[in-house]
Amino acid sequence: MADFTKEDLAFTGYSQTINAEDYPKTIEVLDRIYVNKTEELEVIHFCNQFLKKYKVPQTKASFQKAESFLQHPSLENEIYRNQLSDWIASNWIKM
Repeated sequence: MADFTKEDLAFTGYSQTINAEDYPKTIEVLDRIYVNKTEELEVIHFCNQFLKKYKVPQTKASFQKAESFLQHPSLENEIYRNQLSDWIASNWIKM
């Protein structure tokens, strides 16, 4: 399994910084629940984890497809990791 990096992202303009108020222990708990779709590191982590969990092709194209789904209008207001993953998985073949 390849772990993709920022060089593999299809989109630009993500925040490069991590919120200074996020403390490591808090981040660990919250990042298991929520995804900040504007933070580069969170998007990379989410997409890599999605590829592992759903056993889709381990390619840059799949990584970028997961990334693009995060920007889908249907997910505009969704922040919960499980709901994002489930929606992407259920629409993976359709789109």
